Amino acid sequence: MEQLPKYDCKVGWPKNIITRLNISAGLYRRNYKYVKIGITSDPESRFAKHKQSCRYNWEKMVVVYATTSIKNANVVEKWFIENRPDLVNKWTGYSNMCDSQYYYAYFLLGN
Repeated sequence: MEQLPKYDCKVGWPKNIITRLNISAGLYRRNYKYVKIGITSDPESRFAKHKQSCRYNWEKMVVVYATTSIKNANVVEKWFIENRPDLVNKWTGYSNMCDSQYYYAYFLLGN
């Protein structure tokens, strides 16, 4: 059976939700060796692509933020990349995604 992302989405302005998402990141880091932040407009297909990774064994994707703004999704991702060096992210910049009604930030979890 194919594993799908879990949705535990917060909504709102990045400055109002980053603290809650940061607490979640810390809890995930206690239970998983690897945690990565990412953004996408299609969580299901993005998780399938991540699961093909040879470098990390991604077990779960938790979608933690939903927004109608591509800019806000990028702000959330950038904050975690710049402020959480314990995450496995290496790249920072601006992600271009397909036009969509919603954009999502997610945590990938693996051991």
